[in-house]
Amino acid sequence: MTSVTTEQPLPLAEANSVLLENGPIRIRTLRDTDQDSEFAANIMVDAFERKFIHVTSRRSLPSMRDFYGRSLRGRPPVFYERNFIAEYNGEMAGSCVLRYHGDNALFPDVRDEDFAPVKCTDKCGLLCFALATAEDIPPETCFLDHIGVDSKFRGKGIGKLLLDMADTDARRKGCRMIYLSVATSNRSQRLYERQGYVVKEKKTLCCCGYWCTTGEREFAFMEKNLK
Repeated sequence: MTSVTTEQPLPLAEANSVLLENGPIRIRTLRDTDQDSEFAANIMVDAFERKFIHVTSRRSLPSMRDFYGRSLRGRPPVFYERNFIAEYNGEMAGSCVLRYHGDNALFPDVRDEDFAPVKCTDKCGLLCFALATAEDIPPETCFLDHIGVDSKFRGKGIGKLLLDMADTDARRKGCRMIYLSVATSNRSQRLYERQGYVVKEKKTLCCCGYWCTTGEREFAFMEKNLK
């Protein structure tokens, strides 16, 4: 992994959160601040906008951003170690979230207080979405929960560097494999293939299945051997 090099000394808290620097791109951990949580929530909702519109509505997108921003605040320190922020020339440009075996017990995906801005009908849609996409992560395995890059920074290698950082973190934690799920209609599948992921299974559910809960009809389950 590339060592951290800076021309000016960083504040201690900031220096400790920097994981990798490569030219204008810097990868660091998420911080428990309004600025970081708002940015990460925007990336999350933008990356899955079609799904959120399907399970709630287009009018509900602002409350979805508020909801996910709330879900990132006041968590234990280990939570932020799983959440990465990519910066490009000092400006936040992308994010990536990892999950490991046992994380469901360490911190729930959502808490009751996070639902404050969400209407009742939208809450039902979100809970169904969460149930449909829940993962029981095996030991020695890393789950790439999601990754996203701000549209104005795409094509600069940020997604690739975030995926490299995910591999490094998973290996450091003793994982033998990293995996993800992606809608087969999502063009990001080609990026994952270039990074060494292979499709192990394509899955649909009977009747309306995934379509009712996510707005997608088929998912590809991809994995990468880290050993």
